[in-house]
Amino acid sequence: MTLHHRSRAANLAALAVTGIALSVAVSACSSSTPSTASATSKATARATATAKPSESTKPANGAVGAETPEQANAEVAKAITAQIAAAAVPGTKGKALREAAYVDQALAAATAQGKLVSTLTAAQKADLALSPTDPVVLAVSRSAAYPRVILAKATFAGSGSPALVTLVTPGADTAYRIASIARMLPSATVGKFDAVTVGSAPIGDASGLAVAPDALLAAYSAALAYPAPAAAEGPFTEDAFFAAVRKGAADQAASLGSAVTLKQTHAPAGVVAALRAATGQGAYVVAVIERKDSLTEKTANALTPSKAFTILSGKSVINKSAVLSTYEFVVFHIPASGKATVVAAAEQLYAASGT
Repeated sequence: MTLHHRSRAANLAALAVTGIALSVAVSACSSSTPSTASATSKATARATATAKPSESTKPANGAVGAETPEQANAEVAKAITAQIAAAAVPGTKGKALREAAYVDQALAAATAQGKLVSTLTAAQKADLALSPTDPVVLAVSRSAAYPRVILAKATFAGSGSPALVTLVTPGADTAYRIASIARMLPSATVGKFDAVTVGSAPIGDASGLAVAPDALLAAYSAALAYPAPAAAEGPFTEDAFFAAVRKGAADQAASLGSAVTLKQTHAPAGVVAALRAATGQGAYVVAVIERKDSLTEKTANALTPSKAFTILSGKSVINKSAVLSTYEFVVFHIPASGKATVVAAAEQLYAASGT
């Protein structure tokens, strides 16, 4: 096939954002382009997307947190310091720093982010790092057993927007590392957890909750697909992130035209943390969803992909098809009854391939 440049081709690899901390705004959010909120919307987000520190309830007798409040604060500070250091050194030179700061899908996302720094705006670059100022420990897992989890609230250095940061460690010989960073959605709040001294209980069999985490994650993932599935009553309330991803896919398909087909799938990629909140306040689940955007050229023309696609795939021309892989980091609140809601979310394009 011969190369034939057209305007829709420029959008080929812009289906996923190029920053781990996607800014989700109801009025100006697209899953294809990271948005930078205005000063007014940032201030509103800081005022309304709040996360409240723990308050004592009445957990089981003898319950103990995985870390003391002092230890938990120290671990969060250490992890944020590592994240800031990694953000300052993109590309291959920052490999060791990223491995010290992140784990699992968050590491894959941060690695891709380091490769794609040249595609970001100045405002987006300023928001790559978290702020070291006044992070708040919201919850720690209960008991001295491993693996252990710490959930904290922090802010992004550039915009000051609030984020939920999840730290995990598999054992005593491994430091806590970041498994998820998700930007809080507009007007979202996080309720109370049991005090850090007694820790937050795991969800377990999901008794007393409106829906089990695995069932919620499966339903939410399936509903995000493009072409959109038939409307069905789900166990969750549609949120700003959900609307942005769905709209982004529809807009992308329209811009590509009839010569290219777009199929987008979302599959559960795991639960990072699942902790019960204080009595009567349900639970919070930190999860990862993997999105696959598959594009197929139906004509004899080639496509010219975006710079981000070329950086990740090594290809400057797409003759037949392309696949873009994105991790979506989502934090759900599951109530005792009613529908679950997303309180924080982020996404990161981490791989691309084409033929």
